[in-house]
Amino acid sequence: MEWQTETKERLLSTAKKSLQEQVHNLEKELKEVQESSEVEEKSSAGDKFETHQEMINQHRTLLEKRLSGVRMMLRQLNAVPVKATKTVQEGSLIKLPMGNIWVSVAFGKIVLDDQSYQMVSPDSPLIQALWGLEEGGSGNFRDKQLKIEALQ
Repeated sequence: MEWQTETKERLLSTAKKSLQEQVHNLEKELKEVQESSEVEEKSSAGDKFETHQEMINQHRTLLEKRLSGVRMMLRQLNAVPVKATKTVQEGSLIKLPMGNIWVSVAFGKIVLDDQSYQMVSPDSPLIQALWGLEEGGSGNFRDKQLKIEALQ
């Protein structure tokens, strides 16, 4: 299988679109939570109101953390190089017996043209076991030798 830089660009575009949708959805949900918090009026059952407000605040905090994480992943993804590589490093596209890996961010699986690609962070144990190796090289991961079948 011959890869081109175009595959990396398509992976980048697909992941960015998904992350941007997540940002949009989280921002929308945060806005809805804020609006429901402002509309809520204190009832005679004060404890119920306070409990409800606390639940809204916890939900808002959770959404803000998720939004921050997605934005950070998007920034990291934008910094990933899409040029060809000779050794396993950030931006490498690797074909292993277990599948196709793009060293970028810990995003997960993307399918392009019936081919699955796993997006993983350079800090992942698998990538650390292969770091710096060239095409045809082998690394030991979880007591298994993994040969790099192709590298782009």
